[in-house]
Amino acid sequence: MQRKHPKKLHESATSEKFPEIKEWESKLVIREPDTPRNKAPLVLLFGWGGASHKNLGKYADIYLKTGCTTAQYCLSTRLLFRDTAQIPELMTNILRQLEKVGIYDRQVYVHCLSDTGVMCYQGMLVSNKNSSMMKRINIRGVVFDSCPGPRPEITVSRVAALLVVNWMCSLRDKMSMSESLYSSYRLLLDRAWPGLLGKWKGEEVALSLVDGKWAGHWGRDHYKLHPSVSELFLYSNTDFYVSSKYLEQIVLAPRDNDGSQYKSFKFTGSKHVAHLRKHKKEYVKQVQSFIQMDVKESNSKTQLVESMSTSLSAP
Repeated sequence: MQRKHPKKLHESATSEKFPEIKEWESKLVIREPDTPRNKAPLVLLFGWGGASHKNLGKYADIYLKTGCTTAQYCLSTRLLFRDTAQIPELMTNILRQLEKVGIYDRQVYVHCLSDTGVMCYQGMLVSNKNSSMMKRINIRGVVFDSCPGPRPEITVSRVAALLVVNWMCSLRDKMSMSESLYSSYRLLLDRAWPGLLGKWKGEEVALSLVDGKWAGHWGRDHYKLHPSVSELFLYSNTDFYVSSKYLEQIVLAPRDNDGSQYKSFKFTGSKHVAHLRKHKKEYVKQVQSFIQMDVKESNSKTQLVESMSTSLSAP
């Protein structure tokens, strides 16, 4: 059999020089339900910037109660803010780890928390697409929590906030104080300051991107790129990052106009990626209802196909 060669990465990935991915940057936490089922759905939980595995464990619990296997991942600060175009390479490492739970032989659901989660999802599909493997991931549904959002705008106040957030996230990544400060210093020199200069010249902010496309815009167009994948959007009227107006007019309205099916729920009063904490009962209800209904419909279709196949092959 002729060996397939991996497709070339987007120029945004090949034109940047990245450091080697460290082992801790590929850390994955896999959990099985109390009563494991053969080839039960696999749920991939991709956290927001600064999230911990303890944070994601609360989301994993929702799916474990439905009998799903869960795998949770937190993107490192470096890949979030500086080397985003390297995420597909990182996700190749993640997919290798997921082979031990049969990711290519299961129905897969993805739970994206903020645009950081979308970056991971986007990078995973780029990695899978560019892989020489014959199998592709069978993604059945995706939950967009507090995302997708607009492309970041650069202002002096936002740059200051970005550097502080980068410093705090670096400390979360177990960097020393000096390493964390240096990370923010490099972010200022490599991304923030050139971005400010570019804005003052009327240029678009230069970002490190997965496959050359901002994750929020990729999520916005997800229904066109992957029309067979079910979608659930969870958002609120008080999210500072993704306003309900933006999500309804820019993300959901095009789906309505094109007749694309999706589910959504708008919470009241909860902050960015805080819907579970403030509205736990309703949040759990929405997520479990989404996955249980989709799994049921998927299984019904599979049984129908198998029944038709049996009938056609009968003498």
